[in-house]
Amino acid sequence: MNLRTLTLPLLVLAAPLAAQEGPAKEIPWANKFFAGNADNPPPVILQDFGVLPKGTIKAYRFKITNIYAVPMQVMEPRPSCGCMSVARYSAQLNPQATGYIDIVINTASVDGEKEVRLPVQFWGRDPKTGDSIIDPKTKRPFNSEAKLVIRFVSRPEIAVNPGAFQFGQVPAGQKATQTVTVTYTGLQPNWKIVEVGIRKELFDADVVPVTVRGAKAAYQVTLTLKPGAPAGNLDEHIELKTNEPGAQAVVNLAVSGHVQAALSIVGGDQVKFKGVEVGKKDERQVMVQAEKPFKVKAVEGQGDGVTVTLLPVAENKVQVLTVTFAPEKPGPVKKVLNIKTDTGKSVQLTVEGIGKEPQ
Repeated sequence: MNLRTLTLPLLVLAAPLAAQEGPAKEIPWANKFFAGNADNPPPVILQDFGVLPKGTIKAYRFKITNIYAVPMQVMEPRPSCGCMSVARYSAQLNPQATGYIDIVINTASVDGEKEVRLPVQFWGRDPKTGDSIIDPKTKRPFNSEAKLVIRFVSRPEIAVNPGAFQFGQVPAGQKATQTVTVTYTGLQPNWKIVEVGIRKELFDADVVPVTVRGAKAAYQVTLTLKPGAPAGNLDEHIELKTNEPGAQAVVNLAVSGHVQAALSIVGGDQVKFKGVEVGKKDERQVMVQAEKPFKVKAVEGQGDGVTVTLLPVAENKVQVLTVTFAPEKPGPVKKVLNIKTDTGKSVQLTVEGIGKEPQ
């Protein structure tokens, strides 16, 4: 079946919208953690996913930034519906640090419109004792609860199985293929998928009609990740345009996965040390991984109290390095290390730390 393809814009999800409810004086200050404009946060942080086929699995990340000068503890967020779960979240946020709350929606148990509330509590903590900070104005603990609302519409007459294109780990430079089946049991006569919208620089798509018992129409949708896809997380979607009228014409299917670089650092390319006294040291272990067994030949850029220990080990797909920060004097230190391997490839690691006066 030949279908025209549409190119989707780079921005696949709109930023959270402001719900117009409640006077400004009732806006919790915790909403500022989610708002780009900290001085004027919306009364509710709203994420609307629109219409989703029943069975859809959709992941989304809320970014949070601590704009205050004290560490904040994030209490475990608890959704108001079992159709949504919190996969992981940043439990602690240092001043000016950025964290996240990852949610996963499963529409399999939902028919029609759904609104899920996700309250998120933030507590100020004393950096030395860990005790709650008391607000001098109210004489109460410095805490606030952000108001998050997640909305979507689950269409029971359109089902998708499995609930998303989940590629998992894909080595960079290789293509990968995932297939889902979309079925229709509604009232639209001669229901069809007529177009498929994709990011053409990342994917190829193929849509083929199939027969599924009990369905008025069914399609097998195959999505192929191109070998040139850049390394990093996949958090995308494709749009299936049908012959239905109005807003119901478009069906969104989520795409997730991770393109693994030929050489990368597990967990990110930054290491940060909190204040370390001059004359003392702190250590972190860093894992470097690759598609094929390798050795680390050298680490360039060491100095100012930042050193790396290379253990003599055999070739392996994962090598563990020990990064040590032993400040030579008080003040901030930032080093960009170049980790060279025997494959000819290298990867960079940024190390930041602060030296403190001895107590």
